[in-house]
Amino acid sequence: MQFKKYIFYIFLCAASFTYAQQQTLFTNILVNQYLYNPAYAGAFKGKEFKMGYRQQWSGFDGAPQTFMLSGYGTLKKKPNMALGGLITNDRSGLLQRTSFYGSYSYHLKITAKVNLGFGVSLGAVQYNVKIYDARPYDTDDEFLKDNTLNANAFDANGGFYLYSKRFFLGASSQQLANGKIRWSNTTGKLTPHLYAYTGYNFVLDKKKEWVVQPSALVRLNSPAPYQLEFNLKTIYKDQYWIGGSLRLNSTASFLIGCNIDRRFGVAYAYDYSITDLQKYSNGSHEVILSYAIAAKKRKTASDKVQDADEDEFNNLDNSIKTNLKNKKKDEQKK
Repeated sequence: MQFKKYIFYIFLCAASFTYAQQQTLFTNILVNQYLYNPAYAGAFKGKEFKMGYRQQWSGFDGAPQTFMLSGYGTLKKKPNMALGGLITNDRSGLLQRTSFYGSYSYHLKITAKVNLGFGVSLGAVQYNVKIYDARPYDTDDEFLKDNTLNANAFDANGGFYLYSKRFFLGASSQQLANGKIRWSNTTGKLTPHLYAYTGYNFVLDKKKEWVVQPSALVRLNSPAPYQLEFNLKTIYKDQYWIGGSLRLNSTASFLIGCNIDRRFGVAYAYDYSITDLQKYSNGSHEVILSYAIAAKKRKTASDKVQDADEDEFNNLDNSIKTNLKNKKKDEQKK
């Protein structure tokens, strides 16, 4: 009987979880904007892959852990379009949440320097409660043996991304479909999560080697209160960066990262709680690895004409040089 009460408690937690903060939490959101906004895919022309891990509230038994894997690529013949995919796995105590998404995005030029991207993603969310990992008082209960509670839900996300070399502005809505999460004796649902963020790159020197990037993010998830986050990063040669983040009434964070050979990148974040939680937790750790392959620039019709003119000029120049060399040899023979 005690274990049945325990199971009822699990269901209450799971049901309440479906109405509370449900989305994966990462501090380095600007390092992996695609995680929260499908419209970001295609802002980088080429292919980009990310892998991340987050250990929340280190020091707690059963504290939340998150694994993330994402990738997208622009289409070769239509570089203004991109296809992508995302997998996340959240574990917290007995509860595990796994999500899968496929996305499509379209980008268009607003001006010579400003672009606007739109994106949508479709997928599914799966919840698992591992009963066999429970630690009840009644260890002889048969229900403990090889039991897992499962629930699934359809999901959809959408967003836009306005950007240039100097600034960016993004907004997205996650869990738009309000998918129902059906357990054996209770039902929850995926609630919409709204994200809006913006930032600006201030160039500090004439060589454009030093850049300061302030940014802000707001999270909305009714009925939970909104959450504000402010970031400040200093970037050197678009390769090394260091910064800090403040999530109001929650955490202060240290950020650092680097890009190697324009392809490989690594980012690290450490969160320190500024609430009473810091008495019991050693903070949160987060690592994101990235790999990017830039697309080859497609030549326009004018570029091809210019290349043909250059080839013709080079051939003519080589012909003249060859004739002069032959003429010089003939004169030497004489």
